This record gives sequence, structure tokens and C-alpha cells, in this order.
Amino acid sequence: MAKTVQLRRYEIVPGMLEEFRGWLNQEVLPIRKQFGFDVEFMYLDTVNSEFIWAVSVQGSVEDFTAAENAYDASSERRLAGEKRPDCLLSVDTKFVSEN
Repeated sequence: MAKTVQLRRYEIVPGMLEEFRGWLNQEVLPIRKQFGFDVEFMYLDTVNSEFIWAVSVQGSVEDFTAAENAYDASSERRLAGEKRPDCLLSVDTKFVSEN
């Protein structure tokens, strides 16, 4: 079965990368797993204060979008969002494919 991967790049307030990473690992990733997402990789760019990661869903872009919509609408996601550190300067997401 095909897999759809989304690359996510977050510019974080300098000095808050670790706090953001802790929140993501503790609050967000368990919920994403419940909705069928797998983490492909996570990297910190400490020089540019960026958090770069990729998340995937088995299936098509439509399957990914359906899972993302369900995840975004969930009460679990809303509660996790209330705990997010105020540290996001910008967010860039796009679907990518293997070469």
C-alpha cells in the first residue's frame, strides 16, 4: 500500500526548541498515533531554530487529509494545543515523495 508523507518545518522562538520538542513528544505524538500517523523522522536545526519532521499515513493524500481532519477536530488535539508553548514563529507543510 502507498504511503503519503508530509514534511513539516517549524521556525521556533530561539531558546525554545527543547520545550517545543518535549511538548510534541509528550502531548502530540501519542494522539497522532491514535489517528494513524507515523513519524518518519525529526531533526532540530539549532543554528536556525527550526524543528523539521515528517509524518505519514498509509494511503493516498486523500487518506492523509481525512486523518488530519479527524485529528484536528478531536478533543484530544484541542487539549494538547492548549498546552503548547507559545513559540511558533512560522509553519510550513507540504506533501513530499521519495525519489
